[in-house]
Amino acid sequence: MFPELNNLLNTSPDRAEQGKLTLLCDSKTDGSFLVHHFLSFYLKANCKVCFVALLQSFSHYNIVGQKLGVNLTMARERGQLVFLEGLKSTVDIFFQTQEEPHPLSFLREMW
Repeated sequence: MFPELNNLLNTSPDRAEQGKLTLLCDSKTDGSFLVHHFLSFYLKANCKVCFVALLQSFSHYNIVGQKLGVNLTMARERGQLVFLEGLKSTVDIFFQTQEEPHPLSFLREMW
C-alpha cells in the first residue's frame, strides 16, 4: 500500500468508511497500481468488497494482493470479497444458457 496516498486522502485502513463506492478511471496513463492499492486497502480495513475485473484474472489480482499482504482467496471464502471476472462473465452471458440468474445478465437484455 501507499502510505503517502493514504495521507493525501486523510484515511487509513482502521478509519475506512463503510458503504462508500470507489471508482477508478485512468486516461493517458496507467493507474492499475491504484486498483491494487484500494483493493488491498479495503480488504485490510475489513470492508466488504465487490470487485469487477475487466482487465486481469482473479489469479493476477490474488498474486499482487499477496505481495501487498492480503489473500483474495481467503477473503472470497469468508464472504468479504465478491469477485466478478467481467470479460469471462460477458462471454458466458452471450454464449451460454444458464439456469440461474447471472449477476451481469442485464448485458444480454441491452443487446
